[in-house]
Amino acid sequence: MIVYRLCCGLILLAASFVPLSAQKVGALNVAGDRNFDCDSISSPAASEHRWLGYPGGRLCLNPPSKDRYVIAPTSPDLALDVGGYVGTEVLRLPKVISVGLADATHPASDVLLATSQHTTWYPYKLGLEGAFADGAKLSGCDFFTGKSSTLIRVLEMKSAPGKKLCLTGQAEGGATVGWDDKNHVLLVSGSNYNYALGFARLTGESWSPRTLVEKPAVEGTTWRLELPLDAGVTRYAISFGFSTASEGGATAINRARDAFARPVKVSLATVKKTFEDFLRKVPAPTQWGLQAAPALGVTPEEQRQYYYMAWTFLYQSLIDALPENPGYPYPQMSFGKAALWSGGDSTSPASCDWESFLGIQWLSFIEPDTAWQAYEGMMSHVDENGRPGHESLPARKAQTAWILFQQKPDRNKLAAVYPALKRYLRWSEQNPHWILGSSHDNPDEKDLEFEVSWLWDIQYAAKIADALGKPDEAALWRNKVQPTIENMRKWSFSDPKEVHQYYFTATGAYTTPDSNQVRPNMLLTALSIPTLPEDMATRLKNIFGEVHNPGSANDGFNNLKYPDNDLVAYGLIQHGMPGARPYIEAVLRDSIRVGELAEGLVPANDNTPQIIGVKPSLFTALNIIEFTWLLNGARYDSGKATICEPFVTPKI
Repeated sequence: MIVYRLCCGLILLAASFVPLSAQKVGALNVAGDRNFDCDSISSPAASEHRWLGYPGGRLCLNPPSKDRYVIAPTSPDLALDVGGYVGTEVLRLPKVISVGLADATHPASDVLLATSQHTTWYPYKLGLEGAFADGAKLSGCDFFTGKSSTLIRVLEMKSAPGKKLCLTGQAEGGATVGWDDKNHVLLVSGSNYNYALGFARLTGESWSPRTLVEKPAVEGTTWRLELPLDAGVTRYAISFGFSTASEGGATAINRARDAFARPVKVSLATVKKTFEDFLRKVPAPTQWGLQAAPALGVTPEEQRQYYYMAWTFLYQSLIDALPENPGYPYPQMSFGKAALWSGGDSTSPASCDWESFLGIQWLSFIEPDTAWQAYEGMMSHVDENGRPGHESLPARKAQTAWILFQQKPDRNKLAAVYPALKRYLRWSEQNPHWILGSSHDNPDEKDLEFEVSWLWDIQYAAKIADALGKPDEAALWRNKVQPTIENMRKWSFSDPKEVHQYYFTATGAYTTPDSNQVRPNMLLTALSIPTLPEDMATRLKNIFGEVHNPGSANDGFNNLKYPDNDLVAYGLIQHGMPGARPYIEAVLRDSIRVGELAEGLVPANDNTPQIIGVKPSLFTALNIIEFTWLLNGARYDSGKATICEPFVTPKI
């Protein structure tokens, strides 16, 4: 009974909107935390968080491997690795700077690398630490100064008698490297980019930059610079200014020089303020911790840290419109900038037909104008027949438009996107399956996950039509619900032995070699449909009861993805099931316990979750955000933070 009441406390489906003057929705402070301090969520964890970007900027630090999406731990050479986007191409710049020590009495001696090294993540910087065999200690940080992706690396050395600080770099193949004596910078130019490196000694409490007299030695595509170290503490900084080829090398040089136009501590404080201004607007939960599922080591403090980390990742994943890509004059809510995803539409490869729409929904709570622009860009991919861009996924495009309209009720914008939205919904009604370009598109395939998402979305389409004064079209969308449910019955529920995710109309088969997975969480999304017949709901409830185990990794499920997870949570809540809160807590717990933001979760053999797919990416970040809201008695999917009225039939 206690768990049941806790579950009922989450029933937010028929919630009424809270007046703008209200501060609380449930235990969620919708006005945010005006005293939030970025340093309070720093993460020095052994499983390093090494992704870092600046909202709107094109570049990120420490991108993962191209094929396996693995971010390597900090290397002994303390390399500065950079990646990003130029036009529609992904750019990778490994080992822009490497750091070591050299013998002060033997120029060009072998470089001594750190014997231990580590980074500490902050929303606005990466703290850097290293230790050397002779007892020397290094500390410092990397941070972007603004949307131009200008970067500063600070290095502080102590206890290094008889040594010099040795900086080296390796340009990518084909790039040219040269020293600009007039501007006192190193300029590296590739086929579509330039970057300039400036070097300075830092003095005083504010870390004022002082240009060096030392110059690096350049040999081909490599360079080396040895710098003297004092007996006590010595601080240096390297500035990194970036430009596209069309902007020219002079722009990169100016950006590198401008980075040292004021004390470095002032720049760092300005960047911290940018992130704090954003995070202080984020609706602030006041209840942390788990009550109905085993915590398995996840603490309330860690939940808070990951909640704000998830919002930071969302914010950092924004990419402003890129001037060299005039065919797509919109900002992108990327799959996750740090992943360097390139599988989106050819005009905007960083975006994804699923993750990006859901990210736009959440961004709208803080920056609705930017969210609207990103949405308009994504909808520009919808062609005259209603087909989206390169990939079709069970995206909630109508829900996204409705949430944007609730956060910034611009009827003109809503009217402008509605024709493309209508085309898409009509097309996706006939194509409820995954499509990836020409490599996967089976017109006979019917996928329950797509059917449920479409049913969920047309409820919002009806509300949009009402708001635009189109009652006939609103009725059209609502009248499609029951016929679609009957199709679902035929395709997925007609086998008395099993509920199926797939059905192939040409053969009557439930699987093919390419579509044969059994993923109960995707089946259970159908519980979220308000008018689902009781016999179909009962079968799904039985499946949940067979799998649900909050003491196990992923609550016992073999595959978890955010868009399925939240629909399952809504369905469990709607049906008043005691497992709702334990399920929500278990998914939240393991989204934290896995230690990195990723596309999905699967269980490992030792009862721990492990990540799958692209990483870092938005899905587990959104798990953490939304399920923390739910546990604070707040729900977002109507477009506002809403509070529950238990046992009331949901109305979207």
